[in-house]
Amino acid sequence: MTSRSHRRTSVSRRRRLVLATGVVLVAGALTVPAVNAATTEATATTPSTKRLHDDFNGDGYPDLAIGAPGTAVGGQAKAGAVSVLYGSSGGLSTSRKQALTWTNRGDQTGYGTALQSADLDGDGYADLLSSVSAYQEGIDQGYEVVVNWGGPKGLSAAPTRLAWAPYNEWNGQFTVADVDGDKRPDLVTKGDEDWSNDEPAAYRGDGTVWHGPFTRSGQPAKKDYFSIDPERLSIFHSLTAGDVNGDGIADLAVRTTSTEESDARAVALLTGGPGGFTHRGWLKDGQGRIVGGEDVVIGDVNKDGYGDIVVGHSNDGMDSDADLPTKGGALIVVHGGPDGVSTLRKPVWINQDTPGVPGAGERADGMGSALSIGDTNGDGYLDVATGLPGEDFDGISNAGTVLVLRGSANGLTATGVKSFSQNSSGVPGAAEKADLFGAETALVDGNGDKKDGLVVGDPAENANFGSVWVFSATSGGITAGGSFSFGSATMGLPATGAKFGASLAD
Repeated sequence: MTSRSHRRTSVSRRRRLVLATGVVLVAGALTVPAVNAATTEATATTPSTKRLHDDFNGDGYPDLAIGAPGTAVGGQAKAGAVSVLYGSSGGLSTSRKQALTWTNRGDQTGYGTALQSADLDGDGYADLLSSVSAYQEGIDQGYEVVVNWGGPKGLSAAPTRLAWAPYNEWNGQFTVADVDGDKRPDLVTKGDEDWSNDEPAAYRGDGTVWHGPFTRSGQPAKKDYFSIDPERLSIFHSLTAGDVNGDGIADLAVRTTSTEESDARAVALLTGGPGGFTHRGWLKDGQGRIVGGEDVVIGDVNKDGYGDIVVGHSNDGMDSDADLPTKGGALIVVHGGPDGVSTLRKPVWINQDTPGVPGAGERADGMGSALSIGDTNGDGYLDVATGLPGEDFDGISNAGTVLVLRGSANGLTATGVKSFSQNSSGVPGAAEKADLFGAETALVDGNGDKKDGLVVGDPAENANFGSVWVFSATSGGITAGGSFSFGSATMGLPATGAKFGASLAD
């Protein structure tokens, strides 16, 4: 099960219009600032004239940030850490790296969870956001979003707090995107409690928008509140942003479960705009059944100018799944259109029993976990990577696999699916029981060639030490040739229990 949720930002570079939650794309060579773990100085490369939303130091090459929220730092268990690989014309490399930790912060743990990036203060450099578990003295235990600021020398060593709410109101999931149309990224979280004065806390709504730009002290321009659906009492789980209706403003897909029904997973669509969100209803499949799942990404898989909503239905153990094609997990693609959901294209289910998809649907395979979206072959259609961390093969249970499905003029297709595991030719390592390979994925253009390579996170590898694999992309898509893997030790961080790779966001 993904730790982000996603998976792992703003309306994204090129045509992606996508936001998910986990490892983050960041860009660039830098002179690394002082941090609390080993770093290696990176040499500057030829900069691009266009800075990306994930460019920490402005050189135009996307980079990769990796969360290891279980890392022990300074005697504090599970303090957490972030590692960064910097892109260049040669792609991502462990020789161009940075490690960030955060000490002297009391009860705060899990730094490196739910990573995302955006230029919050409008200075032209992407900033790195993370969710952490945090205690507010005299109030409650909860979660907060913190940010490391980007600049010409890379990320600031110490994060700044942006938002906080108690456990009973928020699970730490958030997204960053321009939801009001002012061309500045906004932070969107679960409903917020106002602890700014001595008055009793007042619950404001299902969600909160912290509007950009932010000051370096972490203050938003303003904040306001929104409801998911006033007619339906729901428990918030996560939210994903992307431009579904093609107006250049990010919309929200919000994962919930109903408080009124025992199994009522659902995804609400809210379109953004200057006047706030408009509730467009609950996503449904071609038979009119409400669609729920554990992960969501948004991107234009058929290149029609509208972001499509891909829902990962990885938990196939619910009674309501009996009538759905979700054995072993599945994806459902709900196509975007000018009013939110397309009236011309029907939603499409894809699982391992779909002709062309490798393997067979077996209970608890987990297809639909750890979704990521990007163009892996440079054809302009966005492709989707999904983990199957519970996949069994060669007599090995829960070894794990990753599939990459291609986008096309007809939408997401089972034709030409790529499959990778630790037993695939050219992939480092060897599959073992309970590895859960594919628990996280990201699609990253590390060399700026407009083709996204694949990154796989496996926080369960080597007794929860964790590892990450990096695959290149060619005109034929993802290739195992030249792939490499590494863990916390390579980044100069403690390895035991680190869960390295538990958070990847694209």
